[in-house]
Amino acid sequence: MIEIVNEPRPAEEMETREPRNIRQIGNVSGKHMVYMEDYVYRFLHRKDRKVGRAAFVFLGDMKNTAGRNTVYIKGALELSDISFGGGLPVFSEDMWDEIYRQTRQYFPQWSIVGWAMQAIGLLQESEKDIRKICNRHFPANHGNVYLYDAYGEWEKMYVDVDGKIIPQEGFCIYYEKNTPMGNYLSAYHSKLEQQAAEGDYRNNERFLIHDESRYTDQIRQDAEAMARYRAYMNGRSEKNYRYRIKAAISIAVVMLVLLSGVLLQSFVKLSDMQKAVQTLSNEDAVEKAQEDVIKQTIEKKATELAEADTEGENKQESQQSSEQQTQQQAQPTDATQDQNPYLAQGYYIVEQGDKLTDISKKVYGNEDMVQAICEKNQLPDSNHIEVGDKLLLP
Repeated sequence: MIEIVNEPRPAEEMETREPRNIRQIGNVSGKHMVYMEDYVYRFLHRKDRKVGRAAFVFLGDMKNTAGRNTVYIKGALELSDISFGGGLPVFSEDMWDEIYRQTRQYFPQWSIVGWAMQAIGLLQESEKDIRKICNRHFPANHGNVYLYDAYGEWEKMYVDVDGKIIPQEGFCIYYEKNTPMGNYLSAYHSKLEQQAAEGDYRNNERFLIHDESRYTDQIRQDAEAMARYRAYMNGRSEKNYRYRIKAAISIAVVMLVLLSGVLLQSFVKLSDMQKAVQTLSNEDAVEKAQEDVIKQTIEKKATELAEADTEGENKQESQQSSEQQTQQQAQPTDATQDQNPYLAQGYYIVEQGDKLTDISKKVYGNEDMVQAICEKNQLPDSNHIEVGDKLLLP
């Protein structure tokens, strides 16, 4: 795992300027930018490297200015003894010891900024697996990844932003004097020459021919298998599509039938409700007519009785005391009670639009009895009456 150590460096090495002499690969845009030095790019794509998986560690600098992350890849170490698990490199503790040793030897002025891998054919590993490696071994935005095919069919770049592996559509190759990478390449080629002098080169060459043939057959077989699988999936998808269309039509027909039944049932219920409402309306009309007849009969009878008893009421009124006369100024006279059919029956049925002031005028001929009606019927105020209420008359 990366050990992030901030060591003092000369002022001229602290500032990394944006390169001018560059070559763009892919579509370069967005807030994140990657510059890879030409020595590094050519080293990764060496034609004499054996066909197979290979892993590298990137050295360089990083800069964050105004929300833009920039990575400068200035050096690369080939991890010749690394092993692979699940198609990806395994960064063991022993491997990290070797990485630190070579970093101090060849690139002491730079820090580790990511890793690269040469793959074979189509990459089967997911971005989730790549992110696990970055989060475990390359923390603090140091998990910038470059993946490419050994046969030059494809290449991918990812940048690490706060633990998120973000794919980059492109990056830039820049050209400048790179003494540390030149020294590393010199040592790297010297090692190859030493191996050739010891006889290992011929063995490597035989392995290269055998390995290339083996992986070429494997890629061809994989491509044929992938073509068969795609053809099978396309046919299956088309067949499933027809099944889905038929199922959707069947479901639509069933839903339409069910909906028609529900609508018909709702229509029948609505018709029954309309008939019931009409019947109730007719009954209300009959009941209202009967009430009108009763009211008219009562009013007629009350009028007759009032006319017959007018004389006796006048005599009784003259015999009241002065105190009773004062009270009667606010209350209706007995003559008025006998002449009014409502007073004769002793109550009043509230009709539509009636107010207590209207009832007082209708029964007593003035509005002075509103308070007395409220007290008689225990009403809190003159607004608490409703149609049909039976009001006792004082």
